[in-house]
Amino acid sequence: MQPTQEPGAPAGADAQTAQTEALVSGSGSYDLLKKRLETQGEGLLKKTQALNEQRLAEFGRSDQTLILRTRARTENNAVARDLVRIGDLLLFGYNVFIGLRKETAVGDVFGLYRLVSPGESAPGVESDELQPVPLAGTFLEDTRFASDFRELYAYYKQATLLQLRVTQDKLLASFQIGQQITDVRVFRWAIERDGRIAYIDNRGERDIALPASHDFEWTVATREDHVGGKHPHVNVLDTVFVETLGGDLTIKIENNTETGLGIYSEPVEDKSQSLTDAEIAWAKLGMLILLRVKPYREQVTRYLVFNIRTQQVERIDAIGGSCVQLPEDHGIIFPGGYYLQSGEHKRFDLPAEMVENLRFKRMLRSPNGEDVAYIFYDPKPGRYALFNYNLIDKKLATPIIANGYGRFADGRILVFHDNEGEPTRVHPMQLWQTPFASEEHVSAQPPATGFFGKIGNAELVRGVSDLMGIARAVREQAPTKAAYEDLIRQCTRVSDAYFWLDAPEATGLMAELRSIAEVARSTLAEFEKVDTIRRETARALARAEDEQHALLVDIASTIWRAPDDFVKALARLRERRGALQMLKELRYADLPRIAAMDAALETEQQRIGERAMQFLAADTAFVGQRQSLDKLALELPNLATSPALGQLLATLDEQAAGLDLLTEQLGSLPGGDAVIRTSILDRISLIYADINRMRADARTRRKSLGATEARAEFGAQFKLFSQAVENALEFADTPEKCDDALTRLLAQLEEIEAASPSRKTFWPTSRKSERTCTRRCRHGARAWSKPASAARRAW
Repeated sequence: MQPTQEPGAPAGADAQTAQTEALVSGSGSYDLLKKRLETQGEGLLKKTQALNEQRLAEFGRSDQTLILRTRARTENNAVARDLVRIGDLLLFGYNVFIGLRKETAVGDVFGLYRLVSPGESAPGVESDELQPVPLAGTFLEDTRFASDFRELYAYYKQATLLQLRVTQDKLLASFQIGQQITDVRVFRWAIERDGRIAYIDNRGERDIALPASHDFEWTVATREDHVGGKHPHVNVLDTVFVETLGGDLTIKIENNTETGLGIYSEPVEDKSQSLTDAEIAWAKLGMLILLRVKPYREQVTRYLVFNIRTQQVERIDAIGGSCVQLPEDHGIIFPGGYYLQSGEHKRFDLPAEMVENLRFKRMLRSPNGEDVAYIFYDPKPGRYALFNYNLIDKKLATPIIANGYGRFADGRILVFHDNEGEPTRVHPMQLWQTPFASEEHVSAQPPATGFFGKIGNAELVRGVSDLMGIARAVREQAPTKAAYEDLIRQCTRVSDAYFWLDAPEATGLMAELRSIAEVARSTLAEFEKVDTIRRETARALARAEDEQHALLVDIASTIWRAPDDFVKALARLRERRGALQMLKELRYADLPRIAAMDAALETEQQRIGERAMQFLAADTAFVGQRQSLDKLALELPNLATSPALGQLLATLDEQAAGLDLLTEQLGSLPGGDAVIRTSILDRISLIYADINRMRADARTRRKSLGATEARAEFGAQFKLFSQAVENALEFADTPEKCDDALTRLLAQLEEIEAASPSRKTFWPTSRKSERTCTRRCRHGARAWSKPASAARRAW
């Protein structure tokens, strides 16, 4: 999946490049402004980090850490299924398979436990285990629930517990009763405000359904989005253009249907499909455009992310299963990873089957506003994946993979693994400390005071997160216009959103933001000039690639019949390599790419040279030239005009030039020993001798014919001149007309002389005619008043 290049530049691009080059070279400020912006970004980062440290000192730090390993024991060997917390108790669900019993009791599926700290456990109970709690007197002994439970296992012998879930006001227990994972029966209890739990019924299927896997809507492409042309594509929001034609899926950023090249491509299975055959949809989330593409006759749908800021494409098929947006428009999260608006992305090394089947279940926000937990769930094995996203660091912590979890009010989460589905009596568990405490727990803590207390931790977290995002954007400075425009927009939004940035406790953060926005505007203006040069250089290089490709294709299709074929091919390759050397002088040229193109031409030169040496070594190599010279030798005696002889000389000169080039390149051709090269040079010398002999004969004949033709031509011209003199005498009846006729005739005579500057033998005649003409005209001027007949006699 290699990115391809942009199409060629329009006509007149060279003049525009020169003008832009002069502007940038004259100012020379882009690099300076970019470095200045980087320095200001470092200053903003340091001040923001200092502010965050003060915030942590005031409100405390809450990281995701493992604090305890514990275990739960069951009476029988069981496969653990799920775990939830209800008040100060833990409800542990599992499946026990006991073939000798006639019926399954509640205790064979559910167990109640209490997590106690070391030193607080009851006598005789190990401190690192969960303390079991008897079911007697609890909500699990409700008579209505017991009746519904017995009825479930009476009618569905293979019923198994799938999932436990606690919502704001309900406890849900889902059992699979059929072959499909969706065939379920759900028991539900109401959780009162005072903590009491009351059984409701066994019809909670809607309550336990998973939420939508995507929190956005896909827009399906229609024929109105199709753009026709030589290489048609689908227009997505006038920003990115998609097609699956010609054997590959191509993403372009220019609405140009004259070329099929783009910034990203990958092969498709059906190369003959049309534009309407592929199923294309998209969704725009901030600076990201998510693409859903299913090429014709393919079973797998492809999901790609196009980043407007960086103008890059990343394929992430996990988006298809489930995808939700990160808070504050940071980006998206999907099973196994995340993708940020800045272009940063990460995927954890999770099993492909797990990533494919995980679905979004719920989101948890920490009271401090700094962390957000995204919980994904795979119903079949009952597996959870807990992803903790930090808004300030803009990173995901290592996911917690578990088969069940119970969350405590102080943010602790107890998780367990099912031991690969093997029944066991001891079930290891882990206790993690996380930032996701309940609102009641946080409100019971002493409130913060002073400047930070007035603003609030959540507000500070959002501000610090936005400032960190600006600092990262300045540090990265993605080389696109959209990146700089977005940086300016972020600075303006953050300045307007957080009034406290201008406070003395914020250590001048507002001034830093305004300064960054001002320098970013100047940098954007200079960047547009530089970007123009980069684009035009890229287009020039793309044109060179197209021309080179056409040249190599043309040479590959050549039928080698004469030495001239090799000479012309080698000359074209040498000319093409010279053009590549000129491309190296362009600013922002991709030198490795040019070097690769030059290497390809050099390889082709080597191949053609070896083949030329083999061809020239054959006895029939110069048969064509010999036949052509023999034909010209037969034509030469029959040529009776100078133009025909000149055309023959031109043909001979052309053949001599080809032999000159062949002789010049013969020394650099690979292969062949000295004997072969000597033999080739001898044959070329013989052809040279014949060409020179024929050229000498043709030039002698043309010189002889030229003198005769010139004499005849001069006689005809002078005869015409004499008639012009006679004609002038008829009209020269005044001195003015005589002077005009004299001037005109003398000019005509000079033109006759100029047309034959080398024919000196004719000059005396023309000079004599000139004197005669002058004398007659002057005599006619003296007799202008006489009658016309007398004037003619005087002439």
